[in-house]
Amino acid sequence: MPGPRPNKAPGSGPAILLNVLAALVAGALAAVVGTILHASVAYVGETPIPWGATLALLLTGTLVYWVGLLRGKLWVSALAGLATYVFVALISLDQNNQMIVSTQFYSVLPGPALAGGIWVYGIIVPVIVAILLASKQLRLAAQPAR
Repeated sequence: MPGPRPNKAPGSGPAILLNVLAALVAGALAAVVGTILHASVAYVGETPIPWGATLALLLTGTLVYWVGLLRGKLWVSALAGLATYVFVALISLDQNNQMIVSTQFYSVLPGPALAGGIWVYGIIVPVIVAILLASKQLRLAAQPAR
């Protein structure tokens, strides 16, 4: 009966793949649903209220936090946040993109352009908050019970 491989940590193979897969799925879900959701804009007079972008950022933070806690690894949260940003960047770079209105069109389409800017550039905020909260929660879970 062969012993464990000396250069391989216990549970590293399939567990790491599942962690990466979970992070990528969470990131893709946040990117796709958030991109669809961010376009919801209400108006008070002529002032746009991008409530969909706010909700999309809240969804992103929640998914990044949740996947890190679910898998019990902080790096999974960080990877999910990075994946969200990369997927949204890929969506916004598409030449035929009709989902995310660039901020350069603010003078023509102020509501959608504001929502697009908040969504694309605001992703970092809920991701950092989620990572900090997940870090705190995972540290508390790792402490022995008193």
